[in-house]
Amino acid sequence: MLFRIIWRFLLLLLHTLYGIWLSLSIHKRKAPDGVSFPDPQPVARWSARLLAILGVEVVVHGEIPEESGLLVANHVSWLDIPVINSLTGAAFLSKNSIRYWPVIGWFAVASGTLFIRRGRHDAKRIAEAIATRLTEGRRMAIFPEGTTSDGREVRRFFPRLFSAAIDTGAPVIPVALCYRDNGQPDTLVPYTKGRSFFRILLGILARSRSQVHVCFSGVLPASEYDRKGLAEASRKIIQDALADPSLT
Repeated sequence: MLFRIIWRFLLLLLHTLYGIWLSLSIHKRKAPDGVSFPDPQPVARWSARLLAILGVEVVVHGEIPEESGLLVANHVSWLDIPVINSLTGAAFLSKNSIRYWPVIGWFAVASGTLFIRRGRHDAKRIAEAIATRLTEGRRMAIFPEGTTSDGREVRRFFPRLFSAAIDTGAPVIPVALCYRDNGQPDTLVPYTKGRSFFRILLGILARSRSQVHVCFSGVLPASEYDRKGLAEASRKIIQDALADPSLT
C-alpha cells in the first residue's frame, strides 16, 4: 500500500505540473463578452489522465448527448468535476474562493470556470454569463444542490440556476453520479462537512480502485418548462437513476 501511495503521488505531482503548463499555454478564443474560452479537449484529456492516476474507474450508463447544453448533476465530491469534464469537456460554475486556490484555481480559470460570489446578489451576472457560453455552443455544468451530499440522497435544486437554459432554449442534460466501493455506497469520497480534501485524496491514493457510475438519461427541452419545473424534473431523473439496482 505504501508503494502504491508513493508511486501515485509522484505521478500526480508530475501531472499537476503538466496541468500548470497546460493552463498557461492552452489556446483560447474570445467570446462576445470578452471572456476567453479554452479548447475543451486538452482539459478533458487532462481530467481523464488524472482519474487514471488516482485509480478511478468511470462506468458510463446511457448515451452521452452530442449537443451542447446545461449539464446538471448531483454533487458528492471534488472528483465530480474531473469525472464530468473527462466525458463532456464541460466548464463549471464554482464558488469564487476556488479562484485563489494554488494550482486548482489556476486550472479552473484556464478551463473556463465561472465563479459566483455568494451573498452578493451575483445570480443575474452568472445567469447571463452561462447564457453566453450556451449560445456559443459550450457545455456548462452546474451542481444545483449548491453543496455536497453523501451520495445517498439528492438535495433540493435551486431553480434560479436554470434561468440560462430558459433564456437560451438550450437543453438541460441531467447527470447522476454514483460512487461505489465493492458494490456498496462509497463512504470515502463524499466531500461533506468535516471531511478534508487531503484526507480523501490520501484514501483514494491508498486503495487499489475507486469506481463511479455516471448516468445519462437523455435531455430535457428547456422550452417546455419554467425554472421550477426544470429543477424538479432534473432532480427526479437523477433520483431515479441513483435508485437503479444495477448500479453495483
